[in-house]
Amino acid sequence: MNDGATVWHGDQARRAVRAALEAAGLTLKQASRALGRNDAYLQQYLYRGSPRQLPESLRLRLAAIAGVGADAFLDDDLRALRDDTPAAAIAVPMFEVSAAADGGRMEHDAGADGALAFPAPLLRRITAAPADGLRLITISGDSMTPTLEHGDMVMVDTNRTSPSPPGIFVLDDGVGLVVKRVDAIPNTAPRMLRLSSDNPAYSNYQRRIKEVRVISWVVWFARSL
Repeated sequence: MNDGATVWHGDQARRAVRAALEAAGLTLKQASRALGRNDAYLQQYLYRGSPRQLPESLRLRLAAIAGVGADAFLDDDLRALRDDTPAAAIAVPMFEVSAAADGGRMEHDAGADGALAFPAPLLRRITAAPADGLRLITISGDSMTPTLEHGDMVMVDTNRTSPSPPGIFVLDDGVGLVVKRVDAIPNTAPRMLRLSSDNPAYSNYQRRIKEVRVISWVVWFARSL
């Protein structure tokens, strides 16, 4: 078993192979032949690092030959992936809010109505915005169809209240709380905002920037099929 040699880089998978074969009373030559490889195959794997990792089919076959579990010879990287603990979840509060996409008023409760937990990596893929400013609300109306449909759940960032760069925002346009595409109209005095609907059945309109209150930026939505 070449006991005097040092296992290549001393990684866990190679140590496990050597220990399992010793416990099973198998030489490296015998185990290599059982795998259908040349006599020096496992000798080179253990002490020269070639191959760097056992192919999956050989790893499973060798485990069966040695009488150990299927994952006994996992290399360090794969073991780390399998043993990794689930990522921490970030709770985004859900508000009993129906943000009107057609000019109606938005009824809301001052308090959160529960929360939806997002795995941290998923939330960071959705937005880099600080989590403490994120909220989940529901869309009402069809003026933003097909982008946002009636009943869609949307995530909004309450820390972003500037319509530059343009985007989809929840705002009070002076008449009611609405969801619209908002962009600043250049070279206007006083400064004007364009409020646009994605549904061509609805007219776009303008408001002075001082006439509106931008509440949050829409960053993500979910929809039932």
